[in-house]
Amino acid sequence: MNNKIKINAMKLILVGVFAPVSVVIMFTGCLFSPPEEQPPEPPPEMDSPVNVLRNVEIAYNSRNIDLYKKALSPSFVFYFDPNDVGQSPPGKQYVIPESWSYTEDWDATRNMFNQAHSISLLIKKDKVGQPEPEATVYRADNVIIDLLVMVDELNGFQAGETGYCNYQFESYEGAGGKKLWRLRTWWDRTAG
Repeated sequence: MNNKIKINAMKLILVGVFAPVSVVIMFTGCLFSPPEEQPPEPPPEMDSPVNVLRNVEIAYNSRNIDLYKKALSPSFVFYFDPNDVGQSPPGKQYVIPESWSYTEDWDATRNMFNQAHSISLLIKKDKVGQPEPEATVYRADNVIIDLLVMVDELNGFQAGETGYCNYQFESYEGAGGKKLWRLRTWWDRTAG
């Protein structure tokens, strides 16, 4: 009789433990299944310099060259860090120029998007600020970035640990006469 009591007591304990867990699983899904991926957040309208940089960030992280191109002015210029100008990247047969034009920049960026193992860009937009309502050109200096481009699982390049970038934006008239912004100049100062 003693064994019967022990068995019944064990059944009660098991039911007491597993019943609530079963209810939780029934209402929340399997505890061991991976969480559902959320759809990516749509890029914000480029109605401010901060939102232009958000779009650049999203473009890099999602490797969306079309979004990146939309964030750039047709007269866009990228200036390399002066410490990098004249250097040859490891394993490459070219010398880093002083600057790239709009076409050179998005073409190189597209190649990076296609060839990199992974890309992560974080632009710390707290120093960007807001232009005056009548402004048509706006500049944000000393904006810290953190860019990590992995060539493969073990090798990569990181920019921005001790440096920053300067940006110049220009406004233009979008659909319906709305004032929008785009990136006109990017000065890289991440080499320290």
